[in-house]
Amino acid sequence: TQLFRQALWSTARAELNHHVDSIWGPKDGPSRMPRLVLIQRALADKRGFENLEELAATSLDSLQYSNEVAWQVFLDLERRTILQQAAIFASSDVMVAAVGAAMAWMVVMEPGSQVLEWLPRHVPPSLYRCSELWNEDPIGMFGGLGRLSGVHHVCLRSEAEPLTAKERAKRWRGTKSTVTDAYWRKTNLLVDPPKFHRWVADALRRVKRFSSKFNPSTHQSGG
Repeated sequence: TQLFRQALWSTARAELNHHVDSIWGPKDGPSRMPRLVLIQRALADKRGFENLEELAATSLDSLQYSNEVAWQVFLDLERRTILQQAAIFASSDVMVAAVGAAMAWMVVMEPGSQVLEWLPRHVPPSLYRCSELWNEDPIGMFGGLGRLSGVHHVCLRSEAEPLTAKERAKRWRGTKSTVTDAYWRKTNLLVDPPKFHRWVADALRRVKRFSSKFNPSTHQSGG
């Protein structure tokens, strides 16, 4: 993944920088705020954030008002060119998205960046490992990409309450599932707003701690 990042920037630096400036404006340097991108799928396609406006109003807007983050929502990722997509994520410090292919772009994010992967409600633990702890799903699809890329990852469930100990134990063994259980990817997300705010705020704190953009003396590590 590091070689891919290097090759991408060495072959397309000028165009990537152009796209970055068009997204965020020509402002960079140590004094800039962390940048957060939220990827919103069309609700008709499922796995979109149903209460996006509420999440923005109760969390992202207030964080931006206090100069803790600059953020943008992207509704049309699939209609953008490959280099435009790469620029979105390469220039971002925090990614917020529902589980899906777009999250693979974390491989172009700088080491120390933070990724919040959200699941719909009521996903059986046996069908998708989601620990709700930083860097605790290293053999999962996106947790594994994060581990290889030096990007910090957490998988989160939309419900307010975490899994019980009994429910968490089901991650490690086969359990009986119904046909309906397998269709969880065909549902949208109704994320608990206070939980969303807590995790976004934590990601912003962490990026200032782990990213060399904000902490030049940092040494990449998990936890």
